[in-house]
Amino acid sequence: MKLGILVVYLVNDDNEKLLDIHLDHINKYTDATFVIYAGINMLLPRFVEKLKQFDFVKVYDLKPYNGEFDESRGSNEHSHYLEQLINKALKDGAEYFVIMHPDSFPVKKGWESELIKKTSETCPLISVFPQMSACTFFHRDFYMKYNPRLLPNNRERDSKDWLKFQKGNQPNYLIETGMGYAFRVFQEELEWKKLVLTNQQDSHHHFGGVYGNMIFHLGSAAMYDRRPMQGYVKNNSYNKFKQFVIGKIPVGIKSKLKTIIPDKVVHPEIEKNKREYLKIRDSLLNDTENFLKSIKPID
Repeated sequence: MKLGILVVYLVNDDNEKLLDIHLDHINKYTDATFVIYAGINMLLPRFVEKLKQFDFVKVYDLKPYNGEFDESRGSNEHSHYLEQLINKALKDGAEYFVIMHPDSFPVKKGWESELIKKTSETCPLISVFPQMSACTFFHRDFYMKYNPRLLPNNRERDSKDWLKFQKGNQPNYLIETGMGYAFRVFQEELEWKKLVLTNQQDSHHHFGGVYGNMIFHLGSAAMYDRRPMQGYVKNNSYNKFKQFVIGKIPVGIKSKLKTIIPDKVVHPEIEKNKREYLKIRDSLLNDTENFLKSIKPID
């Protein structure tokens, strides 16, 4: 069995140790033959050289993203590079595929074998939920048969099926990388298995979680100092309503409002999120094994 691990690498200058932990844990906890297919378009040169030192990593300078530079750029650009990496892994003969982030990694030995056991002809997709691209696992047969795309296109988003899918899974203002796969599974009346938080100790509702007792995801490591960490708020009624309203405002109007209303007014959670993120990140970097033991449930 050959596993293709697909990662678009965007790593802040002060997160080199996080990159080391990511690579070490993948290597240490994965039993299957695997290759990390690394998209390096957005990666600092010194980190590119680091990746090239590992014989289980193949680096690719991919076709650049030329899409819109709006607020949906993140998912669009991420998917643009991932689609290319999937094709690289397909041509390389990968039988199973898993999408990960640079700040996600396994914390359980043989994690991939456990995920393989959970897949079947009727259950071809497993993912972390809701941040799907922190770990989305699927097999080659699913991809070859259905030719899914990581993001739904505009026609799909306007369909009745999409609204039905969203009601059972995500609020209709949130479209994560990988949701196109889940939507295709829904359309084909197949099963999508979700890995939910299984933390022994809940450090934060968004940052630093273990999913399905096997995959750790720090969250937001690529952007915490580049753009405001808005959102990531507890799922109470007020925040659901606020996010719903924000999601309904047209992009053009939203852009104009941003020039008038400061982010800290619309999103008072920003500074708190940054503080809490850095606290969790520093605990992970300074004492990795003990931190992970403190939050991971006992098998």
